[in-house]
Amino acid sequence: MNRFVLLFLFLLQFFSNKADSQHAEGEFGFNGYLYDSYGTANLDSNGLLELTNTTVQRTGQVFYNLPVRFKNSTNSTVSSFSTTFVFAIVSQFPTLSGHGIAFAISPTKGLPYSFPSQFMGLFNISNHGSFSNHVVAVEFDTIQSSEFNDIDDNHVGIDINSLNSVKASTAGYYEDDGTFRNISLISRKPIQAWVEYDSSRKQLMSHFILFMSLSQRFHCFL
Repeated sequence: MNRFVLLFLFLLQFFSNKADSQHAEGEFGFNGYLYDSYGTANLDSNGLLELTNTTVQRTGQVFYNLPVRFKNSTNSTVSSFSTTFVFAIVSQFPTLSGHGIAFAISPTKGLPYSFPSQFMGLFNISNHGSFSNHVVAVEFDTIQSSEFNDIDDNHVGIDINSLNSVKASTAGYYEDDGTFRNISLISRKPIQAWVEYDSSRKQLMSHFILFMSLSQRFHCFL
């Protein structure tokens, strides 16, 4: 039902684990060449990664082609990092959506046994919730699945080995007066997302900007 499109803006940046240091230790870009694709994912004629098409019950996955070291080899601490990418969810019907898109950190390239639909190409019935998955994901979920205790049909959630999010927030932003405004993840508009991990706080965060126009950009923090 949906086409999930990734624009080639993907940047992963690592920062020093030292609390008194803010200098970047490493940085690389996901430029459209160093990747492996699985399922329905392909490079379209516009140079964009199209994760899925209008074929039902299918998943598309794109993984960085080289291993990424998240842990310091000397003291086993996890490095702070920040990554950003742009995506758009283009539904076949403007008011009817598939199940969304997720950014995932996985011990393997590709998740070949994962299911589509409510499993979002991350898990399947037998391994859902298993500690052996070693998968961390940030989901941009557009369907409320009661089996996973979703808060609504338009939210951002942090998942660890399971689609029962450890924390979730309705996609939207707060105005200066504290009024909450909803943002539709299936607006068909480009959304730039950030996923950040602060090793000193052991906190994973996500926020994004919806490009409504050249002058309107809204933030959502989780």
